[in-house]
Amino acid sequence: MPRKLLWALALYLLLVVLYPAELAANPARLAVLVYHHIQQKVTSDVSCTPEQFVEHVQALLDAGFRPLTLAQTRLFLAGTLSVDKPVLITFDDGYQSLYHYALPVARRLRVPMTIFMITSRAGRRIQFAEYLSERQIKDMADSGYFDFGSHTHDLHTDTLAIYEAFAGHPENPVLHLLNRDLRISSSRLESILGTRPVALAWPYGKFNSEFSVVARNSGFRLHFTSVYGYNEPGANPFSIKRIPITSRDTAESVIQKASP
Repeated sequence: MPRKLLWALALYLLLVVLYPAELAANPARLAVLVYHHIQQKVTSDVSCTPEQFVEHVQALLDAGFRPLTLAQTRLFLAGTLSVDKPVLITFDDGYQSLYHYALPVARRLRVPMTIFMITSRAGRRIQFAEYLSERQIKDMADSGYFDFGSHTHDLHTDTLAIYEAFAGHPENPVLHLLNRDLRISSSRLESILGTRPVALAWPYGKFNSEFSVVARNSGFRLHFTSVYGYNEPGANPFSIKRIPITSRDTAESVIQKASP
C-alpha cells in the first residue's frame, strides 16, 4: 500500500474513531449561574448593576456559550441533548428589578433565562424590595425568554434546621408543611402561567432525601441546590449544582465560572 494512503488511513482512524471516543470521555458540562437582584446602586453582595448584567450576558455569548431553557436542561441532563458550552442563567427570589432590567436584555440578545419565584411575595414589597407582580410574571413568560420555577411559597427559610429540631418524632411535621407549601407554590404559578412548574430551587440550597421525595411527589422534576459545581449528562436532576454570581464579578470572572 502506498505510503500516502497509509498516512491517510491513519488520519481517518484518528479522527473518526479516537476523537469521538475522547469527546465521549470528556462530555460538555453545564454551568448553572445564580443571580438575585439587579440594582442601579448595589446594596447586596448577591446583586449586580444593569451594566454588569449586560456585560456578563454579552461576554457569555461572545465566548460561544449557549444559554438553555429548562426544557433543554432536562434533555441535557438526560443525555439526549448534545451542545457545546451550555449555560443556564437563573435568578432566585423573583425581584421586580428583573422585569425592568433582565427582560430587555433577554429580548435584545435573544437569551433564555429562568426565575425561581417565592410565590407568596408576588406583587408585594418586603424589606425595601419589590417582587414581580402576577402580570409581570405573565408578561415575562409570554416573551418566550423566561421560564419560571418555585423557590417555595412561604418557606424561604432554613427549613432543614427546623426539620432537624424535630428529629426523633415518628412523623416530622415539617414534611407535611413542606408538602403543603410546594403544592400551593405550584398551583399559584400554574394559575398565572397556565402550566405547572417543573423546577424548584431550594432556599439556601438546603434539603435532604425526604425533602426531595416531597418535591418529586409535588411534580417538580428538576431540583436546584447551592452545591458549587458543574453538571454532566446523566447527572442527578434532583441535585443540580449551581454557581453564584456576586457584585464583584466581572465579565471575565463570569466566563471563568461558566467554564468547567
